[in-house]
Amino acid sequence: MTSPALRRQLPLLLVAACVGGLLVWLFVGVPGGTSRNDPTGASPASSTATPKSGGGSTAVVERVVDGDTIVVDLDGERTRVRLLNVDTPETVAEDRPVECMGPEASAFTKELLPEGTEVSLEYDVVRTDPYDRTLAAVFTPDGRNVSVELARRGLGKAVSYGDNVKYLAEVQEAMAEARHDHEGLFSATLDCAS
Repeated sequence: MTSPALRRQLPLLLVAACVGGLLVWLFVGVPGGTSRNDPTGASPASSTATPKSGGGSTAVVERVVDGDTIVVDLDGERTRVRLLNVDTPETVAEDRPVECMGPEASAFTKELLPEGTEVSLEYDVVRTDPYDRTLAAVFTPDGRNVSVELARRGLGKAVSYGDNVKYLAEVQEAMAEARHDHEGLFSATLDCAS
């Protein structure tokens, strides 16, 4: 039988154990996931990842509009694609100024997806957004999810629109790495960073 004092402390001990487990998961990594001990910032998961199965297409990049929007040739059709589960700072919105780290996000996406790059598109529940852009996770030829790579460098934040959460956890984990490492938008030395 437990003492009354121990019974009162039991909820606090359970919370402490849960928080401790979460911290280990965030800062050490998870099996098959990323590890904070890799000094290059790359992880086996990001460099050897392959697109998830189901509902995919192959397309060719025509151009990068901004950090989270590209134009591809998809089955002979020019298609605007909005990257799933990441939101990068604006650079081309008519009614908004260029936002902090927006040019850097656009430049990084252009670096990952130069014109002519063949990419894999993976879809989720909702296939188009209110601006009639195709919603898809975009994978580089070596299998990296562009949304995850943007978040890992602090150039985008994890978001979900409606039921599209297929890759949200991966983007959130990458964003947590960027926040921990003070990358991009999370930099302590950047005047416009948050």
